[in-house]
Amino acid sequence: MDVIRPTGGRWDCHTHIYGPWQAFPLPEDAVYHPHEAPMTSLLDMHRKLRISHGVLVQAACYRTDHAALLDALASTEGRYKGIALLGGSESDSQLEALHNGGVRGVRFNFMGHLAKPPNLRVLGALAERVGSLGWHVLLHGRLAQILPILENWRKLRTTLVIDHMGRPDRGLNADLDGLAALRRYLDNQYRWIKLSGVDRMMSGSNEPWSRAGPHVRALLAAAPERAVWGSDWPHPNIEGDVPDDAKLLAFIEEVCGDAKTADAVLVHNPHRLYR
Repeated sequence: MDVIRPTGGRWDCHTHIYGPWQAFPLPEDAVYHPHEAPMTSLLDMHRKLRISHGVLVQAACYRTDHAALLDALASTEGRYKGIALLGGSESDSQLEALHNGGVRGVRFNFMGHLAKPPNLRVLGALAERVGSLGWHVLLHGRLAQILPILENWRKLRTTLVIDHMGRPDRGLNADLDGLAALRRYLDNQYRWIKLSGVDRMMSGSNEPWSRAGPHVRALLAAAPERAVWGSDWPHPNIEGDVPDDAKLLAFIEEVCGDAKTADAVLVHNPHRLYR
């Protein structure tokens, strides 16, 4: 059994960075155009919340150009890790360079505004390839998209992390069956859940997130040793007010209910996943 060593602090397992534009401009045909949100601003937010480790998810607007992400990771002396976007034709040496730069996973986007129609055979082969590096696959899509993939890949031994809890429909009521199905798929040592995006589950950032608490808590209970949390800073493509990151952290602490569970979600689980 692997020994879990102290990591020195809490993790925010889902963030993005944009810019600085002078060094890392967006391509003209970027799929979306966010406000500048450089690594320095992220680190400032994390210092205020006493978060010392983080994960940078490659922004779709940068496509497979990881220059900004790798530069940011290099500045943190290994405290932060990255999730890549891949085209599928990368050479072994290119994947090795990403790994050496701190990348520990690849994100598969199934959301309509970010993705092309998926070819599960091609993606499955890519998932197996990155799995050999010790990486995981971050699945980003709605429950109706994710559940068939989990069924299709039931025997896949690469670790799959369900992003933003499967993006349940706003208000939750329409996706109660889907959430129950998702919990069943978490009964697998290779399946993890990211307890992020609660503000996107509700009808807006001003609606009490406590209504989502029982559903988040049920997902956590399905895989307490394979659950992690992320803020989704700086909250791209969100409708309405941007949520307060301190309140998002307080919400997940409330969901965890006790210090031991909070340490698992915020410290020990991410340390194992992103090592």
